[in-house]
Amino acid sequence: MRLFKKMQDGMLAIANSLTRYPMTIIWLLGMSIMNAIQIQEDIDSYSRLLFTFSIGALLAMVGQQVYERFFHKKSERWIMVAITTLLTALYYFTLPQEDTYQMIYPVRTIVLLFALFISFIWIPTIKNKVIYFHQNIMAVFKAAMLTLLFAGVLAIGVYAVLGSIDFLLFNLDYRVYLHAMNIIWTLFATSYFLSQIPDYSSGMTIELKEAFEVPRFLEVLLTFIVIPIVAVYTVVLFLYVILNIRSEFWTDNLLEPLLISYAIIVILVYLLVSNIEHKYSQIFQRLFPKIMLIVVLFQTIASILKIQDYGITAGRYYVILFGIFAIAAGVLFSFFTRDKNGLIAPILILLSVVSVMPPIDAFTVAQNSQMRLLETTLTDNEMLIEGVIKPNPDIPLKDKVKITKSVEYLGSWHDFEEVSYLPDDFEIYSDFQDLFGFPMVYSLSPDDPDSSESNFVYYDWGEETTIPLEGADYLVRLGLYNAEETDVQTNVGENYQLLVSREGKYFLLTVKDRAGSVGMVFDTEDLIVKAFENYTENVEGGNIDLETITQVKENERIRIKVIASQLDEYQEEISGELFVFITFK
Repeated sequence: MRLFKKMQDGMLAIANSLTRYPMTIIWLLGMSIMNAIQIQEDIDSYSRLLFTFSIGALLAMVGQQVYERFFHKKSERWIMVAITTLLTALYYFTLPQEDTYQMIYPVRTIVLLFALFISFIWIPTIKNKVIYFHQNIMAVFKAAMLTLLFAGVLAIGVYAVLGSIDFLLFNLDYRVYLHAMNIIWTLFATSYFLSQIPDYSSGMTIELKEAFEVPRFLEVLLTFIVIPIVAVYTVVLFLYVILNIRSEFWTDNLLEPLLISYAIIVILVYLLVSNIEHKYSQIFQRLFPKIMLIVVLFQTIASILKIQDYGITAGRYYVILFGIFAIAAGVLFSFFTRDKNGLIAPILILLSVVSVMPPIDAFTVAQNSQMRLLETTLTDNEMLIEGVIKPNPDIPLKDKVKITKSVEYLGSWHDFEEVSYLPDDFEIYSDFQDLFGFPMVYSLSPDDPDSSESNFVYYDWGEETTIPLEGADYLVRLGLYNAEETDVQTNVGENYQLLVSREGKYFLLTVKDRAGSVGMVFDTEDLIVKAFENYTENVEGGNIDLETITQVKENERIRIKVIASQLDEYQEEISGELFVFITFK
């Protein structure tokens, strides 16, 4: 009976969340429908609507918090609904209408979603002498953990049931699994999360007190496990800094993520343990914000040094912005009482909004910085004369790295239309060496993991090369761009399968019959090594020789020919595109 009562209370809470956040549920329903269409059609052409619906859902949540904190009339609630709906519509028109995919827009959407979520937590605590920011952080944290637990268990259970049906009764389309996960994580998980958010409109009620209470399990976890781990991590971090502090240390790619992750951990743990009255918690609150200030200072210096060498990128813009926020948080936590913790929320929201508002947003500032750096580097090396680029393979290695990184950044985050001296049909990976006179270079040292001179191979199919099939029975196109795209099976006719796996950083292509008997194994190492070694020599301003990127192996049963039309090597990992011709004898 007790279990049944809890289940009944849970379902009632979810039903209440539907009436409390109706617009949020409507936007989420739209998201789930768009997801279902994309799953069914196996395409991704609704990003504009998905971004809009996600912004609408968070705006509706924030609007409800504003209403509960500052207003009481039903008419005022509908005014908030109208305002958030209008803002959502306006956001829709800021997105590109064409179906082209640009990284700027998902990043911008994620930043706005983050700012809205912080607002959702902060608004109930504004000018509230009863509810403090760190208390609401605890309530939201508990709601999120419960949601992950319940939705995760439900997802595993549904997946197991569908898997049993698929295995024991009849085959299910793989999209059935995706549809089920879409419903669970888009609709159920969010509705359950909202059902756990307390109603703040009635002051400090019993419900609110329960929401702010720290469960004994979490108190022990934070006090006796998390705090000691952070302390040990602090010692290790400081030893690393002291033992390795030298000129190269400040530009080490490992430094920034280490220091940023440390600051994030300290801020989150500080806000959580502020709800705990324990000696360890008090020590943490007094000591670690001051340590964090020192760490953030290191991080800011490292970021500024990198900007001097390689300009501003969107990522580095956000790193510096986070540094500003972390300094503010460290000062607040170190020298102000706990009831002032909520001041970090408007600072974080303001910085997030600034980062997406032209012309001082991360993307505009980074684009202008990289364009200036590229033009200055080309001009200093006499490679840009009267608006025309002159190839020069003999410029300093440091300038090659600058040119490579600037061009690649502009190509990844923006188009080249605003770079007037680049050709209209410029393709970075196929035209870079022809245009600048040297291959793409990523590092000043060959021992650096980012070092990758001559680390790509690209065959220009624009020359309409005819490739003889030579009696091949099957042609398989393999796009291998990340680790998840290996260890997969591709059917080759009715009786055979082609298995792709990684052997070190190279690929093994294995042909097996249905009984599991191996017909042939093709190791691509020789082909890839040959392609990388000969690419620079063979191109000479034109297309690579097809023979350089082709290899044939055969035995008494099978003949395999592989063409490596594109290869990229980055940090000891190779990706690319292979064409595999298979002939059965």
